[in-house]
Amino acid sequence: MNSDTLHRRLREMRSRVAIRKWEARQAGLAGGVWFRFTLLLASARRAIAISTEQVAMLRAAGFVPSPVGGQLEPPKLLFVIAEEKLPRSISGDEVALQDLRRILLAPALVLIPFAADARAAY
Repeated sequence: MNSDTLHRRLREMRSRVAIRKWEARQAGLAGGVWFRFTLLLASARRAIAISTEQVAMLRAAGFVPSPVGGQLEPPKLLFVIAEEKLPRSISGDEVALQDLRRILLAPALVLIPFAADARAAY
């Protein structure tokens, strides 16, 4: 191998190390919110993107958003509500749980858990 190839490989390796250090630092600064967020999504059977008017209706009905959503940047309103307790007036766009891009872009979501007694304690 010539020296140009070795220098290129060294630059690529240093770049990968710098990226991994940055990712590890970001994960540490997040305080585990991504783990709790993915745990919340894993316990959900369905996700529904809702409007700000519907958020006001849920809050007026006594529903409280999960604290995990407030720890994300930008903050999101994530309501974990059993399907039988979801008010009929709440309707929105069904979002596939695998579509993380749409989930992260939605400012407010209702998550329907698998278990009816699931808590939003994540």
